[in-house]
Amino acid sequence: MSQRILFTVEHLYPLGPAQLLFPLASELAAAGKDIVIAVLGQRTDEVSRWVDAGVRVFFINGDDRTPLHTHRDAFTVIRELRNLIRLVEPDTLHAWCGEAIWLTLLAIQKLPLATNLPEVRLMATELNLHPEKNFVRSLLEDKLSFQIDTLIVPQEEVADDLADEGLIAANTQIIRTGIRVGDQYPPEEKIAIVDRGAISRCDLRKSIRDSLSLPENARLAITVADLEARTRLKDLIWATDLLACIREDFHFAIIGTGSQLWRLKKFARQTEAKDHIHFLGLPEQPESYIAASDFYWHSHLQSPLPGPLLAAMAMGIPAISVLGPGTAPVIDHQTTGFATNFGARDEFARWTKYLIEQTEPGSRLAQQGQDHAAKNFPFDSMLHGYLELYA
Repeated sequence: MSQRILFTVEHLYPLGPAQLLFPLASELAAAGKDIVIAVLGQRTDEVSRWVDAGVRVFFINGDDRTPLHTHRDAFTVIRELRNLIRLVEPDTLHAWCGEAIWLTLLAIQKLPLATNLPEVRLMATELNLHPEKNFVRSLLEDKLSFQIDTLIVPQEEVADDLADEGLIAANTQIIRTGIRVGDQYPPEEKIAIVDRGAISRCDLRKSIRDSLSLPENARLAITVADLEARTRLKDLIWATDLLACIREDFHFAIIGTGSQLWRLKKFARQTEAKDHIHFLGLPEQPESYIAASDFYWHSHLQSPLPGPLLAAMAMGIPAISVLGPGTAPVIDHQTTGFATNFGARDEFARWTKYLIEQTEPGSRLAQQGQDHAAKNFPFDSMLHGYLELYA
């Protein structure tokens, strides 16, 4: 009988936690394991590609049209997750990032007058740092987290952050983020893979610019981030304002949602560059927007070894990123990308202007970044790390 693994995750958006979960789940299924995904929150992506990869997907939130709200949705999610665990009877229960860890911990507790769940090994992966939790939740996590057999993080910094908030697992393993580099992440002159089809990078750039009503010669920077204060998107809006004053052809697009949307839009409207700033929400095939961009901007330190930044570099997109513990292994200043000081808005504008005007050094930087991603963050290494844990 094949090993059965039940993953819990907030949503399946391709550039969220599922960016790493999808290729991992696909490879595990191809290796003969029975993979089941329980989605706790919003229905943000079609499940066809998961089903085609041999993965079963269940949406267990009664309201799957809005983002997961822990207090509002917890009762439904916990009840349905308990039912799913009984139905699936997994060998391993794996909570994948964010609120999925907290809600999974709650779901497996023994409850009065309730049928006990089958014994199951609990694992958890956390890829990001998170805001400070309230005292009650930190206290409860401290009491419950001993049930996590293994906690997987990309860097020790994440485990330290979780421990400070009360979540300390029995064992901690560091498995670095791994990105596939191949036909789907091509250099400029090759073919980009979008929704299992093929399209030239030139046609893709034109299609994306048409969808944003941009001129064909527009230079586009893009970022993927939650629209929250901690991701410092105001820094990038300010940088766009500085750059657009001297480059009418420059535009900036943001992929993501969050509570700060209206504040960020208001801030953007107050700049001279308001027509150069585009809020995309959660578009379909978000990887195509990155592949069609000229630059990737990363403004925060909340995601050690950030997946979207690595994906952009793997696609041959020159990257400009704030420098800190979580990005230092990725960005070697002027070698694999351009590094900026934390909060230095003018540096994003300055280095982007340099890339626009110095095309040959910019192409060389992009190639070096792509080579760095391929060499130091291979997907196979990450997959091997997880396979060892499941074994």
